[in-house]
Amino acid sequence: MLKKSLLRYVLIGLSLFSVLIFNLAGCTNSNVTPPTATASASVMDRVATDSKVKIGYLVFPPAITKNQTSGELGGHLIDTIKEIARLSKWTPEFVETDWAGFTTGLDSGRFDISVVPTFVTVPRALSIYFTKPLFFAGNSAIVRAGETKITTLTSIDKPEIRVAVTQGEAGDEYAKANFKKAKITSFPGSDQSAAFQAVVAGRADIALGDAYATAQFAKANAAKVKDLFAANPYNLTPVSWAVKKGDDKLLNFLNSSIEALDYQGRLREFEQKAGANWLHPKKVLEFTKG
Repeated sequence: MLKKSLLRYVLIGLSLFSVLIFNLAGCTNSNVTPPTATASASVMDRVATDSKVKIGYLVFPPAITKNQTSGELGGHLIDTIKEIARLSKWTPEFVETDWAGFTTGLDSGRFDISVVPTFVTVPRALSIYFTKPLFFAGNSAIVRAGETKITTLTSIDKPEIRVAVTQGEAGDEYAKANFKKAKITSFPGSDQSAAFQAVVAGRADIALGDAYATAQFAKANAAKVKDLFAANPYNLTPVSWAVKKGDDKLLNFLNSSIEALDYQGRLREFEQKAGANWLHPKKVLEFTKG
């Protein structure tokens, strides 16, 4: 009888000990948050409350212009984002940036959307989200009017060749990725003409830039320089806006808005008003045949 009672107490004791250990383990685990995929706060969530959106821009005619007297912004990309803001009942606040600063401006929250007309490249896509393309553009280069040695892209990458680029602009990325021997000098700011002027002044042999900017500069300085790839711009690239990496809500909203305005003909309307002449994919729409 004594042995049976003793055995019963031992079993009860072991049961209570097991419950205690289980509860302690439960308390310990409750302090550890299991890894879960939580979505980051979107600009869309904040804008739904305060209706304010900060937009990064730089002057890039005819896409983005700025009246030097009044400071008023214009151009077809400004018209486009203003139309999206109007339809969304947002109040836009415009923040000026440059080619080298638009990515950090998004990351730091200095602005929510970059309407800087940005060439979509693989390195850039690693750090930001790009919207659907608003148009397509190529690259070209400025050389002196009498230049005969530099005629192709491959003839640029030589130790004696001095290449001028605008810091953060697509030409800057192209030069760093493809030229291993040439001497590359980067000029800060948003105005590509600073790099082009280096050719005029004899401080550079060639300056890379987007095809629109090189065409405008060559036209204004026809006696001094020429647009090297005017007839055949290289590296045709989509041009898009950008948002902070991870903000899927804002990206999806902008993509839907751009697509709607595109098919409604508003993007073309804004471009024509600004005197722009960009490349676009040809669209063919037809009724479903029964």
